[in-house]
Amino acid sequence: MYKILITEPEYFPEDVVAIFKRIGNVVSKRLDRKQLLKEIKDVDVLVVRIETLVDKALLRNAKKLKVIATATTGIEHIDVVEAEKREIKIINLSGTYTLPTSEHTFALILSLIRRIPWAFENMKKGKWQRYRFFGKELEGKTLGVIGLGRIGGKVANYAKAFGMNVIAYDPYVNADKSKELNVELTSLENVLKNSDIITIHSMLTKETENMIGIKELKLMKRHAFLVNVARGRIVDEAALLKSLKDGLIAGAALDVYSLEPVENGNALVKYAKENDNLLLTPHIAASTEESIRSAAIYVAEKVKEIIGK
Repeated sequence: MYKILITEPEYFPEDVVAIFKRIGNVVSKRLDRKQLLKEIKDVDVLVVRIETLVDKALLRNAKKLKVIATATTGIEHIDVVEAEKREIKIINLSGTYTLPTSEHTFALILSLIRRIPWAFENMKKGKWQRYRFFGKELEGKTLGVIGLGRIGGKVANYAKAFGMNVIAYDPYVNADKSKELNVELTSLENVLKNSDIITIHSMLTKETENMIGIKELKLMKRHAFLVNVARGRIVDEAALLKSLKDGLIAGAALDVYSLEPVENGNALVKYAKENDNLLLTPHIAASTEESIRSAAIYVAEKVKEIIGK
């Protein structure tokens, strides 16, 4: 029987684990790094999400590993080159997170411009200071979408429902799709200069890493907001903090970070504790009950296809 290790059991309900149990013996538990390096030695199938680092050291310990199944779209937590070298198959998602991530994007946008988190904190302190929480309206504003794929396209549709104008930068999208979405395709520079809110939905690649740095942030309007639910390393976090401190932009909302999980003493968290123009969530854009379940089922069925009898 194959040995299947699930490292983040909270994301794999019992009925999904039952699918894996039809294939082999399942171990489903959280492990620290030392325990994982030891446990991986006789594992045939490793089932993970974003919090499990599958690097070269781990793969070198994985003497029997045949499949890595990650219930995520991105695979930057996996050393793909080393896995391919060892002929280990990688399974990841295909479009499963479009809806929840798009919805979370707008939850962040609305929370940020209407100052909801800070108004709530004020209320919890027993205060009634309405004058402190004047917000902004969406209608008539311009949303700049960086990355007009499945998620970016859905966000663009939501924006239209709010009466917003939408412009986008995506070198891989053709004119037919932009026409279908009624979105103007333009340069990154124009998106940065002309948007009131900018939201990022690009893949993390060599080209997009640190794509938004101090030069790009200086192009934005001083009253503009930046939202990132894609990958943390697309935005230079030090540059973003400087921009917020210097008033180059009005605010930002992040669901993703250059290093996850975010460590104690993180500069972004420290700034957010002391200021009311940075909104942070712990990489939960795709974390709905529905999407977690569908993601788990998807990878379970794919593993079954590959090695199941």
